[in-house]
Amino acid sequence: MDIRLKRRFRIIIVFIVIIFSVLILRIINLMFFKKDTIFSPPGTPTYSERGFIVDRNGVRLALSLETYSVYARPSEVEQKKDTAEQLAAALEKEYEDILERLNRKRPFVWVQRQVDLKYAEKLEEINIKGIYLEKEYKRYYPENSLLSHTIGFSGVDNKGLEGIEYFLDDILLPKRIDNKRIDYPAQRRGYTIVLTIDKYIQEIVEEEIEKAWKQTGANLITVIVMDPSTGEIMALANKPDYDLNNFGKYPETTIRNKAITDSFEPGSTFKIFIAAILLDLGLVRENSIFICKGSVEVEGITIRDTAVHGRVTYRKVLEKSCNVGMVKSVKNIDNITLYEKLRSFGFGTPTGINLPGEARGLLRTPKKWSRVSKYFMAIGQEISVTPLQLITAASSLANKGVLMQPRIIKRLENHDGTILKKYPPLKIRRVIEEETAEKILDILTGVLSENGTGYKAMIEGYNIGGKTGTAQIADTQKGGYLEGEFYASFVGFLPVPYPEIVVLVTLDRPLGEVYGGQTAAPIFKNIVERIAPHLNILPSFSEIYVINDE
Repeated sequence: MDIRLKRRFRIIIVFIVIIFSVLILRIINLMFFKKDTIFSPPGTPTYSERGFIVDRNGVRLALSLETYSVYARPSEVEQKKDTAEQLAAALEKEYEDILERLNRKRPFVWVQRQVDLKYAEKLEEINIKGIYLEKEYKRYYPENSLLSHTIGFSGVDNKGLEGIEYFLDDILLPKRIDNKRIDYPAQRRGYTIVLTIDKYIQEIVEEEIEKAWKQTGANLITVIVMDPSTGEIMALANKPDYDLNNFGKYPETTIRNKAITDSFEPGSTFKIFIAAILLDLGLVRENSIFICKGSVEVEGITIRDTAVHGRVTYRKVLEKSCNVGMVKSVKNIDNITLYEKLRSFGFGTPTGINLPGEARGLLRTPKKWSRVSKYFMAIGQEISVTPLQLITAASSLANKGVLMQPRIIKRLENHDGTILKKYPPLKIRRVIEEETAEKILDILTGVLSENGTGYKAMIEGYNIGGKTGTAQIADTQKGGYLEGEFYASFVGFLPVPYPEIVVLVTLDRPLGEVYGGQTAAPIFKNIVERIAPHLNILPSFSEIYVINDE
């Protein structure tokens, strides 16, 4: 072997020996001189107080409380049975479970994570060798189930698992400096997240859907309240909901935020977007006449209506939710144009809300349409939307034809209340002309007339526009639709002509009355009657008296 190669080989061997020697010395140092570092309780960060989650007015909806976690070093526990008895009494836990933990052949074991505060005093009196208390923070939700699907929750290891807690976990956890956990006092608590939610409105919404859920027997009720000019969500609720402080007791289906994760065929509420597109393109006019004989045949397929409406204008088509008129009205629009216009409203794509798990809905490309697809879309079939997509698109009509991105986060704040970041309103695009939007809103006031399908949403003194919807539920197993099962909805605008709020109400499979005008519209009315005064939305036909004190 060449002398140079031998020398290089020896150098490499020496280098490897040095590396392994350093590693062995490091292990010995940790095992015998710094064993407390190794045997410290697992999963306990240097600082772990998560930031607050508050409503738009600063009311705390999520915060952290100091608590204890109990852990043991089994090798140090001398009288395991006696120790297990004392801990079982103090924690009100099973003796056998604690004893089994103490008998494990491990450096340390958790006895109980994040102990309830009512046990804290008893624990502080315990002084047993090998048993230790570790101060931690436990997430606490003072309003229990309020806004549960939006807030979400974090686990015992202080990591966000659902909702805002998960989506903005890095914001809520104390900030890291240079990617290292440093004991930096100013960062002992995570940043505060200020939501667009108004707790007062949220409470009213949840109270009303709680009553409606019991009355209608629906599988699910969802309500969203939105400011159309900013895209801010002031309330978002699903029923059934769950207790954030005991989330482990509920199935995943209850925990999921169905307002954004689940989509449905909207039925007649979708007609307002078809009408807006056709009016905006000049393909129909308010006074265009349609003849409804109770059904219409297109491409050899019969599409039925709920009644024989006779000779009706396009305005009346929307007021009475006439299927025949809607089907006939889309005859002159081509598939590609209709698809592009619906896409501009945001259908078939996520809205970009700051919440996890948002679904895209379903809007197939024209290549996948059949010869009758556009006719079924005209009555809200062959398309699926999430409740959030539906109200976001509807809000563009209330915002003079401009689509806004929906927002649930208003700003981020530091510990002293200073603003770190604002989430300003974001305009996505103009979807229709302002004149068309005004025209649609005016037409939709007729839906709440005595002869309209949404008359049960009428509130005395207020000028309201709205649209009802009753959709069959698709059978995902066999195709077609489920017999006798419906999805009811109502979307309302208040006040017209300049709406300050848009409210969407949806019900999945209500029992008894199934039509949106009979089930969803009354819920809308009950909610709006209570929240309108809070928002200083006065009756449209009220008189204001000024009292002169002089």
